[in-house]
Amino acid sequence: MLALQLYSLDYEGSRLMKAHHFSRTLTLVLAFCLIAISVPRAQAPGGAPPPPPSVKTGQVAPDFTANYFVMADGKRQNKPVKLSEYKGQKNVVLAFFPAAFSPGCTSEMAKYQETSGEFNKNNTVTLGLSVDSVWANQAFAEKLGVQFPILSDARRDISRTYGVLDEQQLVSRRTTFVIDRQGIVQKVFMAQEALDPNSALEACALLKEVK
Repeated sequence: MLALQLYSLDYEGSRLMKAHHFSRTLTLVLAFCLIAISVPRAQAPGGAPPPPPSVKTGQVAPDFTANYFVMADGKRQNKPVKLSEYKGQKNVVLAFFPAAFSPGCTSEMAKYQETSGEFNKNNTVTLGLSVDSVWANQAFAEKLGVQFPILSDARRDISRTYGVLDEQQLVSRRTTFVIDRQGIVQKVFMAQEALDPNSALEACALLKEVK
């Protein structure tokens, strides 16, 4: 009788553990599916054109501070970047993108890295920015070998200020702002046009000639 009771308890415990494991697995699968669905919708090339950002050409680029990780003494350290620090010194290419590790964003950031030398020649700093965490963007940058900052807008304040936040998907719409040394937005590229950094590079080459 005792053996039967012990067997019954052992069976019940095993059943509950399996149910718990199945529940956790199902939750993870559902979360992955939601991400997989939302990211393509946020950057789908064939969809309706996105609304224009609230920050326009000719306006002062709103100042902000955002963070990314740098390596110091073999450790990752949080480093803030303030847009206004570049005023009077450098042009800035501010590239909002929807999500780290997604195919379109991977291609876009890889191309910016490939052309980073050309941007440097044109006195231009490149800043990537997404709503992903600092940790996620660091892993993304390491995977691609990106040397420029990929900033975190985890609170989505910056994306909202620039008018590029998709309020349904809660990701930044792919939008690139070319900002001159006086802090004025000179060009805005959106959606598919923003995937290729050559347009931004051409704009920066023209800005280099402006004294």
